Amino acid sequence: MTRRRLTKALDVKVLRDARSLRAQLIAIALVIACGVGLFLGMRATMRSLAAARSQYYAEERFANVFAQLERAPEAVASRLREIPGVARIQTRIVANVTLDVPDMAETASARLVSVPDEGGILVNDVRLRSGRMPASGRSDEAVVSEPFAQAHALELGDHVAAVINGRRERLRIVGTALSPEFTYTVGPGLVFPDDRRFGILWLRRSALGPAFDMQGAFNDVVIEVSRGALIAQVIDRVDRVLERYGGIGAIERKDQESAFFIENELAQLQSFGLMVPITFLFVGSLLLNVVIGRIVASQRVQIAALKALGYHDREIGAHYAKLVGIVTVTGVVLGVLLAGWLGGSMVRQYSQYFRFPELPFVMSLRDVIQAVGITLAAAVAGGWAAIRQSVRLPPAEGMRPASPANYRPTLVERFGWTRRIGPNVQMILRELERRPWRASLSVLGIALAAALMVLTTFSFDAFTHMINVQFGIAQREDVQLVLFSPREVSDVREIEHLPGVIHAEPFRSAPIRLRSGPLSRSVAVRGLPAGTTLHKVLDADLRQVSIPRAGLVVSAKLASLLGVRTGDDVRVEVLEGRRRRVNVPVARIAEAFIGLQAYMDLEALAGLLGETPTMNGAWLLVDERELAALHASVKSMPNVAGITVRADAIQAFRKILDESLGTSLAISLGFALVMSLGVLYNAARITLSERTRDLASLRVLGFRRGEVSFLLLGEIAILSACGIPLGLWLGRVLAGLLVRSPGFDSEQFRIPLVIEPATYALAALTIVLATGIAGFAAWRRLERIDIVDVLKTRD
Repeated sequence: MTRRRLTKALDVKVLRDARSLRAQLIAIALVIACGVGLFLGMRATMRSLAAARSQYYAEERFANVFAQLERAPEAVASRLREIPGVARIQTRIVANVTLDVPDMAETASARLVSVPDEGGILVNDVRLRSGRMPASGRSDEAVVSEPFAQAHALELGDHVAAVINGRRERLRIVGTALSPEFTYTVGPGLVFPDDRRFGILWLRRSALGPAFDMQGAFNDVVIEVSRGALIAQVIDRVDRVLERYGGIGAIERKDQESAFFIENELAQLQSFGLMVPITFLFVGSLLLNVVIGRIVASQRVQIAALKALGYHDREIGAHYAKLVGIVTVTGVVLGVLLAGWLGGSMVRQYSQYFRFPELPFVMSLRDVIQAVGITLAAAVAGGWAAIRQSVRLPPAEGMRPASPANYRPTLVERFGWTRRIGPNVQMILRELERRPWRASLSVLGIALAAALMVLTTFSFDAFTHMINVQFGIAQREDVQLVLFSPREVSDVREIEHLPGVIHAEPFRSAPIRLRSGPLSRSVAVRGLPAGTTLHKVLDADLRQVSIPRAGLVVSAKLASLLGVRTGDDVRVEVLEGRRRRVNVPVARIAEAFIGLQAYMDLEALAGLLGETPTMNGAWLLVDERELAALHASVKSMPNVAGITVRADAIQAFRKILDESLGTSLAISLGFALVMSLGVLYNAARITLSERTRDLASLRVLGFRRGEVSFLLLGEIAILSACGIPLGLWLGRVLAGLLVRSPGFDSEQFRIPLVIEPATYALAALTIVLATGIAGFAAWRRLERIDIVDVLKTRD
C-alpha cells in the first residue's frame, strides 16, 4: 500500500469521524464563530470609525487647539499667528441662543457660529450637505446643522426665530451642513444628543458682530498646529496671549466635546473587542481539548492498529489535527460572515449619533488575518494535548483496554451524607468527582457564559442608575435657565413671576483653574445658595453634602486628578473678571458621574470673584400644566441663553436606551446561549458516549426510563447549578475591571458599577434555558439507544 493511499484512507476516516460527531463539532464551531465574529466585527467597526474620523478631520482641517474668551480685538489674531507651531487660526464669534421653531411649542437652543465674510474657512471648515452658505452681507440667512434640520423637517427657504442678544431675529435657512466640531452634539444641560432641542447655526460674521458687540473682535479661536509642534507649548502661549482678554484656558483636540466622545467610544470598543472575544475563543479551546481528547481515548485500539499497519506518528497526529482544522476553519468562515453582519449593524447604529458625511463599514484583510491567527493559536492550544496523546500512544498499550479509574470513596461517602442523598444523586456525584478536570472545565465554561451575559448588559443598569441619581436625586428642578450675563441675585424674584414657576433658586457658574503642585485642571465652579433644595450635591453613598460657608466641594474624580484630600489647599485661578488667584481649602469630597465638578457657597464665590452676589442661571420648580406658557415667555426673554427641561433630558436618554436595549439584549442572549449550549451539549454527549453501556445495563436491571434519564440530565443540572453562581460573581469582577478602563472612567464620564438583580436573573435564566435545550437534545438521543445492540458491543 503506497503512502498516498494510506493518507487518503486517513482522510476518509477524518470525514467519517466528523460526520459521526457533527453535532458536537458544530457546537464548538459556533462558539469559535462567535469569538471570531465579535473580535473581527468590533475591530472592523473601530477601524471604520477611526478611518472616517481621520478623513473627515483632515478634509475639513479640524483644529488641534480650541480657546474661548470674553472679547479680543482682531489685531490679537496676529500675535496668535506668531506663536511657534501655529499653522492656521480662525477667529470666530460663538454664542448660545434660544430658538423658536415653527413645529415645536417648546423652546429649542442653538449655538451660533460665525463664518468669514470674505474667503473660505481656514480651520474647522463646514461640509455643505444642501443649499449654499449665507450670502455676504446678509444678516438674515443661516446654514443649519443637518441633524437639527432633519429632526424638524426644515427645508431650504424655511424660517426659524432666534433671540440674538435681546433681539428677535427671523433667520432664513439657505443650507444644511455638517462640521467635525459637531460630530457628536450635546446641548447645554443634556447628557446625550437631542437633535430636536439643540442645533448649530452658521451665520456671516458681519451678522453676529454688531449683534453681540463684537465688531472687529472675536470671542472664540480655533488653531491648527504644525506637524511636530508640541501642543502643550502652543496652548501655554495661547493662554498667555488671551489671558488679559478673558481667556478661560485653551484645550487640545482630545478634550473637545465631540472629539472626546468619539475617542471614548473607540476606547470602549477596544476594551469589549478584546475581553469578550477572548472569552469565546478560550471556551472553544477548552471544548476542543475535551472533545478531541475523548475521541482519542475512545479510538485507542484504532490508533494502535493504524500504527501496527505502518502509519507514522506524524500521520496519526495530522489525522486528528485535520479534525481540529475542520472545526476551526468552519468557525472562522462563519465568524467572518457574522462579523460582516454585526459590524455593519454597529456602524449603522453609530451613524445615528456620530454625524460623519460618510461612515462606510470596512473590514480589512489585516484584521481577518489577525483573527485567523488568534483562532489558530486557540485551536492549537486546545487540541495539542489530545494530538500529542495520539502520537505518543505505543501500539501494544493501545491494544489493551484503558486502565480503570481509581475508585475510592467520594466526599459524600467520606462525610457520611449517603443517608441524606438518594442513590441516583450519589451516582451522579461519584461520576463528577472521579473526573474533576472535565467537570471543572464544564463549570468554567458555563460560568463564562453567565459572566458574558452580565458583562454585556450591566451597562444598562449603570446608565439607568446614573440618570436616576442625576435627575431623580441631585437635580430636583423641573427647568434650568441659563442667562447670557450675570445679574443681581435679587432678580430671581422676576423669574419666580414667570408662568407656572412655583419656586426658583439662583446659581452662579464661573470658569476657574485649580492647581495643586504641578497638577491643574480647568473647570466651572458653581455657586449654590444656602439651603438649596432643587440641586443637591451628593457623596458616594448618595447622601446630601452640605456646602460650607468657606472652602470648595470637589468631585472625587477631580480630587483624584489633583491629588488632594479633604483639608488640603488648592490654588484657585479665576478665569474671568478680575482673575484673582487665592488658596482655598478643599472642604468636602462629593460624587459625580458627569464631568469634573466644583461647588462653593454662592456668597463665598462672590467674594472669590470680587463682586456682589450675582446669578447667571436659575433652577425652577414648575407646574407641569403651565410649562407651555413658560416656554412661550422664555422665547421672548432677551437675557436667556438656554433652557433645559429635566423631563426632556430624561426622555432623550430613554429614547437612546430603548433604541439600543432590544438589539443589544438579543445579541447578548444569543451569544451567551451559543457558549452555554456548546459547553452543556458537549458535556452531555461525552457523558452519554462513555456511560451508554452503564445506562443500558441499568435498564436491564429494572431501572425505569425516567430514572436512567435522571442520571444523565442530573449531571448537566449540577454542572449548571455550580456554574451559575460562579459566573454571576465572575461577571461582576469583569464588569469592575471594565468600569476602571479608560473608556469607562474618564474626566468627562464615569460609568458606575451597578448591577441590578434583574440582570443577574436574566443571566441565570439564560443558562437555565441552555441547560433545558441541551438536556432535551441529550434525552432524545438517549431514547433512541438500542439496549440490545449496546450490550452486544465489546467493552
